[in-house]
Amino acid sequence: IYNAQAQYEKAINMNLQAQKYFKQSENQWAQANSMSWLGDIYYMQNRYKEASKMLSEAQQLFQQIENELGVAECLKRLGDIYSMQDKYDEAIGMLSDAQKQFETFGIQLQAAECLRSLGELYRLQEKYDEATEMTLISKKKSEEIGDKQGVAWCLLLLGHIHNNQAKYVEAFDMFSEAQRQYQNIGKIVDVAWCHQFLGRTHRLQGQ
Repeated sequence: IYNAQAQYEKAINMNLQAQKYFKQSENQWAQANSMSWLGDIYYMQNRYKEASKMLSEAQQLFQQIENELGVAECLKRLGDIYSMQDKYDEAIGMLSDAQKQFETFGIQLQAAECLRSLGELYRLQEKYDEATEMTLISKKKSEEIGDKQGVAWCLLLLGHIHNNQAKYVEAFDMFSEAQRQYQNIGKIVDVAWCHQFLGRTHRLQGQ
């Protein structure tokens, strides 16, 4: 309740108290889940050091009780944190492991999200072949499960990858298709972003 109201310090204090009770009752799953949730709160506050510590501890506890799905979710969040800190190699390692775990459990939505994040990380490292491969696989998975927003994100990312390589015609096609996707699902702000990216692509071509 406090978290939903952005009263983060109160939410953190409640969570820490709950963790003590979970530890006393030897409910390791609840304790790990609570630690993971606390890591998310720190992440939302850009407190990456605390978030990393809490999520790493949660991951270890999930491993002890052989909750592989909990491990995968922690790895995904840790990958996102490393990405925000420009620690690309560490982030890629975490997200790759998480993606494999999600695939094992058949959780295609989160597997696709990991692949999309990997695509962006490879793009930032100018590894465009790897970035394109990851993004296309993510797009295919998103299409298979009917995640239209996920498809649109992949189209945007492909547009940026093409722009980075001065492939402006291909970039324009990707941004145009992403714009149509966002229009269809009523994401007006994202439609506006697509217009901006299309304008930038024209500018890069001297149009």
